[in-house]
Amino acid sequence: MRNLGVFVFLLITAPLTAAAADANLYWGLMAGESKIKIVGEEFNPTSLTGRLGFELNKFLSVEARGMFGQYDGSSLSDTLLEITYLGNASVKLNIPFGDVRRINVYGLAGYSTWKLTAKQGTLKAHDTYDGASYGVGIDLIADGINGLNIEYIRYGDINENGLEYTLDTASIGYFRRF
Repeated sequence: MRNLGVFVFLLITAPLTAAAADANLYWGLMAGESKIKIVGEEFNPTSLTGRLGFELNKFLSVEARGMFGQYDGSSLSDTLLEITYLGNASVKLNIPFGDVRRINVYGLAGYSTWKLTAKQGTLKAHDTYDGASYGVGIDLIADGINGLNIEYIRYGDINENGLEYTLDTASIGYFRRF
């Protein structure tokens, strides 16, 4: 966990000092549906993600994200599944269209750590996972400052002790540049 903290700190702060004059800071909120597959069983919690990014130039950005979500079970199973937390640090490769950059297609690659908590009746279990994450998205910028984004990210793809865990999220959100 300490290595993750050092990685996130360096990923965010190193570019800040090197390219502060050419960079733009932005933040955003996204709502979406996650898909968690655990040993063949699928859960679809609703999720909320916050992101803070630093655009080094029009082609490269770095981002930090936080997410949580909850699944309230179904008629067949009274399982409550929570994404207790998810932390992510990513590099964002941008492909802007046009000089005014109203449309921006991007790919993300980074590292995530997340904790899942499952409750069924009086039983409660939780586990923490970490690993590589990747995804794609599009920014639709209205006025150079405000915009909407749509994206799909695989935050986790873990195979431990013969058990498979995946965490995918499709979301839509708002972002604002400073």
